[in-house]
Amino acid sequence: MTNNLARTVAIGLISMWAAAPLGAQAEKNAPTVAGKWTMTLQGGPHGATTMGLTLEGAGRKITGTFATPHGDMAVKGEFADGTLTLATVEGGEQEITFNAKLTADDTLSGYLSSAKGDMTWTATRVKESR
Repeated sequence: MTNNLARTVAIGLISMWAAAPLGAQAEKNAPTVAGKWTMTLQGGPHGATTMGLTLEGAGRKITGTFATPHGDMAVKGEFADGTLTLATVEGGEQEITFNAKLTADDTLSGYLSSAKGDMTWTATRVKESR
């Protein structure tokens, strides 16, 4: 009985040890929205407008900056299961919420809600020059 228990514990420990790198590797290869994005809003009062979005974070928690012609706004939210959800940090009358899906071609596509109404948006990741 003692040998069976020792064998079971040993197998369990080996299984946990062997699975750890796989989990770390999967997390390393998981899609991310971190980086700089060029964002185009459609449906606003001034027609199509291009703005910037810079996002940071690992895992679910995301922070960043939404660059508008009226100034930069801090945003925070989460990225999970391919869906990005953000809100401006300032709140109040200026509160803006963003929802988008990360597509297979590495673009974001979704909608933005503010006191001025809802607008659709798309964003492409800015490629870093090397």
